[in-house]
Amino acid sequence: MHIFAVLNYLKQICDHPALLEGDTVGYKKYESGKWDLFVELLTESLGSGQKVVVFSQYVKMLALIEAYLNDEGIDFATIKGHTRKRAEAVARFNTDPKCMVFSASLRASGLGIDLTGGSVVIHYDRWWNSAREEQATDRVHRIGQRRGVQVFKLITENTVEEKIDAIISRKRQLMDSIVREDDQALLKSFSREDLIELISF
Repeated sequence: MHIFAVLNYLKQICDHPALLEGDTVGYKKYESGKWDLFVELLTESLGSGQKVVVFSQYVKMLALIEAYLNDEGIDFATIKGHTRKRAEAVARFNTDPKCMVFSASLRASGLGIDLTGGSVVIHYDRWWNSAREEQATDRVHRIGQRRGVQVFKLITENTVEEKIDAIISRKRQLMDSIVREDDQALLKSFSREDLIELISF
């Protein structure tokens, strides 16, 4: 479990250093290549008139993204685990031409929502179970979707994220069958060699 905690800290650093500092409002003080790429993708998508759906497994990352959207005057809707008026948020994103971004946690967005207003999906970070990511992406690929949907999964090069991505690809069938969330079952699917690979640099 200590290794699992370390992996989660490393994943958060890959997302944005501000997460570990708990300073999502002061995100501009920190540098992040992944963040720069995200802002570039977001800017290009919005500039071409496309609505964007952003998923993250970390609520703190969503808070950082939403702080940026507020700073830039970009209207957005969001759902997280504690969101009560989910249907209202979804409807506003799908029907309001001014609402250009939808941010959502993977846990909250798996079932019961249709995000057909979006045509760009950005997975800001990788989930251990690729089936959970695909389930979230399917919220945009719904009946009523009239445009092609572009999907981006952001991975920081030469970090634990890249190694996790490689192991998920190798063990995809096993992961999809046993891993439901970031839970203890994950560790049972990793060999000692896998774990050493993840935390070796």
